Amino acid sequence: MKHVFSKLFQRASFHPSAALVFYTDTVVFVQAKTDHFVVDRMGVSNVSDWSDAARNLITQHQLSGCNLKLVLGHGLYQSLVIDKPEINADELSTALPFLVKDLVNDSPSELIADGFPAAIKDRLQVFVASRQLITKIVLTCHEVGCHVTDITAEDVAWSRFSDPNRSQLILHADADGNLQLTAFNEQVLCFQRQLRGFTLPLVDRQALDGGSFQLDSLALELQRSLDFISAQLRNNPISQLIVSCDNEDNQTLAEELNKRLNISVQAIQEIDPAIDTNAARLGWAALQRPKDAIVNLYSDSLLPTKQWMTLSNIAASWLVLIVLFAGWAGWNSWQNSIIEKDLARQSSLLSEEQQKLDHARAQVAALFADPLKVNESKALMKELEAKRATLKVIEEHDESLRVGYAGLLKQLADAASGDISLQHIYVSGQSMDLSGLARNPDAVPRWVGAFKTYPFLAERRFQKMTLGRNEKNVVTFQLQAERKIIKESAQ
Repeated sequence: MKHVFSKLFQRASFHPSAALVFYTDTVVFVQAKTDHFVVDRMGVSNVSDWSDAARNLITQHQLSGCNLKLVLGHGLYQSLVIDKPEINADELSTALPFLVKDLVNDSPSELIADGFPAAIKDRLQVFVASRQLITKIVLTCHEVGCHVTDITAEDVAWSRFSDPNRSQLILHADADGNLQLTAFNEQVLCFQRQLRGFTLPLVDRQALDGGSFQLDSLALELQRSLDFISAQLRNNPISQLIVSCDNEDNQTLAEELNKRLNISVQAIQEIDPAIDTNAARLGWAALQRPKDAIVNLYSDSLLPTKQWMTLSNIAASWLVLIVLFAGWAGWNSWQNSIIEKDLARQSSLLSEEQQKLDHARAQVAALFADPLKVNESKALMKELEAKRATLKVIEEHDESLRVGYAGLLKQLADAASGDISLQHIYVSGQSMDLSGLARNPDAVPRWVGAFKTYPFLAERRFQKMTLGRNEKNVVTFQLQAERKIIKESAQ
């Protein structure tokens, strides 16, 4: 049962650490260790033997559980330049096989393609490979426990040896191949060409003493390519040539070409003692490619659709359901036992509380109120209310109720102003409201300010003053006195 669960829920943990470089006659393996690189190769008679070679290399170096990055050598893909289509980038890889169908011999269903904007405006650089061939390699890696994450072309992989801020030309050749010329503008491929008619090695020590016709011819071809590329890259022309040829004295070749060309020429820099061939260099370059690098021919569609409705998965699913139902039933039974115990405890508490309630009712019945005392209490409450009303009247009584308002009215007349016409007077206790007409709005505050020289008027306080105008546009005013709120004291 443990095996079934592990097979159903296992998730492989992949770590990018190795690359495979495929040529028509060999497969090269490159693996990054902590402080060095491991390089191995296996020869093949034709491309149909790639799967066996890849399987043997993966098994031999115990790569199960690793991510793999693949590089296709020259002759295993086609490089095309087409008009840039008006489609989204997400749909580009799907549409490209149909856009290049007239330029290749295979049908779109048999192709895998990817591309990027070319150096020429409104053009697209496209790389095309055989779907059947790539799928076979991907499935082989998948069967031995590896996961392919990146598949690129040799021309694109060489970009890792160029400077991200310059335009450079790389002259490279395999041991048994032709000279290849690849140009990069800030690590983006912008030109590739095969140079025919040259025999490797290019550097002949005996011929160098008297001059080398082959190097002169090579320099002429390189200069023609430089002139062509410079016309395309006017803002950032080629500033350096890098030489990387197998079985060649790259340093001497660079020095000889440096004498014949008007740009800097240098041999490719050594990365690691084990990285001593172009195939190994391409494997190293593949390991340096970021996840979002251009031209990735890999897609999950290359893997077979995972079959979930297998006998083992169905059996495991039923087993999981049985375990879940058994656990659910056990949990419900345990919850029911807890609830029953709690119900019994609550019933016991309810019985005790009911007994206490019955006892309290009996005590209340024994202390039932006497009707005579109730009537006497009501009479006392009425008497108390009458006294409270009397007290309220006394609190509202003031001196003016005894002596009248003669003094107040006399002083109000003495305080008369020529700017004020008093029309209404309301006096009650300490409250006094006034209203009338004024010559202007400022006259009212001046008039009220004069009250402080009159004893009866100085004691009056106004809470609100309202100014306005009547239909004759005469200023009107209202003065409202403060109202004292008498709170009844509660017993």
